[in-house]
Amino acid sequence: MSEFQFIHAADIHLDSPLRGLSEYESAPVDEIREAVRRALENLVALAIDQRVSFVLIAGDIYDGDWKDYNTGLCFVKQVTRLQKAGIPVYAISGNHDAESRMTRSLALPANPDGTPVMFSSRKAQTIRLEQPEVAIHGRSFRTAKETENLCLQYPSAVSGYFNIGMLHTALTGIEGHEPYAPCTPADLHARNYQYWALGHVHNRQHLHEPGQTPIVFPGNIQGRHIRETGPKGCELVSVGTSGDVTIQFQPLDVFRWQVCTVDASRADTPDDVIEQFSRQLQQVAETSEGRPLAVRVQITGSTAAHTELVARQQEWLQQIRVQAMTVGSGDIWIEKVLIRTAPVEDPAAEALESGPMAELLRYFDDLEDDEALLREIAVELESLQRKLPDELNRDDVPVVPAESEQLRRLLQQVRPLLIHRLQCQEAAQ
Repeated sequence: MSEFQFIHAADIHLDSPLRGLSEYESAPVDEIREAVRRALENLVALAIDQRVSFVLIAGDIYDGDWKDYNTGLCFVKQVTRLQKAGIPVYAISGNHDAESRMTRSLALPANPDGTPVMFSSRKAQTIRLEQPEVAIHGRSFRTAKETENLCLQYPSAVSGYFNIGMLHTALTGIEGHEPYAPCTPADLHARNYQYWALGHVHNRQHLHEPGQTPIVFPGNIQGRHIRETGPKGCELVSVGTSGDVTIQFQPLDVFRWQVCTVDASRADTPDDVIEQFSRQLQQVAETSEGRPLAVRVQITGSTAAHTELVARQQEWLQQIRVQAMTVGSGDIWIEKVLIRTAPVEDPAAEALESGPMAELLRYFDDLEDDEALLREIAVELESLQRKLPDELNRDDVPVVPAESEQLRRLLQQVRPLLIHRLQCQEAAQ
């Protein structure tokens, strides 16, 4: 067997909107909008630079139906660039670009050797390459909700060839992903292939032990929101003369999402928290390799600064944004600030003994402990939640609490704010 290299990518989600910075006045809206396209361009440039033998895309090229044909034309253009360089492309459709979801389509040009780019959605098929000797097995999704174990339909390994299986799947279930084309690693190993190129899971994962056939999720090529943090890209796979496999991650993203968690437990004042945040943000920025960043800030811990942080949240939000601009020289934007601190001790402990404040605080305690009442409130809020735009309901920090635990967290934030304001009013009288 001759040595060769190939690229394994997945989950491009071409023209998918990046969410989380639309209300940020100075956010680079145009750069964000074009981020996925630029990441795809980086993939093509990498393939040409490395002179790979072929490129594999394991599903979800698109993000559902297109608003116009420019989305499809963009992909055709990049495929054509590869083919002009003599690099064939092989792809399967996933749940986001299944036949049942796509009402628009453009015919993709055949590869230089005449093989099609897209695998059939009717049955699993095999494409054989003679130089290098590789057999690629795959099947596209025909419907968005594919519930069959598709890998059981895949053909046996071709003797004398390096066999690659392409599959869009969540295996037996991975948190945050629909359980499409369910299967187990054992099902995959049973096909006796030499590499499994998977897609659908957006976090890079290798699900094999040393010495086993690689089972690989490369993740998506560009993070689109705060749940897709860290470097995003593809796998550059090198195959030796004995069939040995070396896998190297290659970042392709042009805009990165990160979470910066600040433990405020040792802070005496909000200024101490801001100073600590600035130091930690510098460390986060150093990992971005010069890319613009969108950062979610989480402030946690029991701290003496809690009451003032909660009572003057907007003021500290602006201070955090100032630090982001300073550290990032204008290339870091704050996606959201979550203040999840707690007081070192109850700021109204003395008021618990008697009076209106004690009654109010007891009501807070009773409400937090009343699971049935919290569920009842959540049900009442459902109608409001349904009226919100989809992008707000998809956020992992919901605008409208839909579960009792979310309501408890909200009560814990409101309680010190209310106490602070009541105490300020009492002192002013």
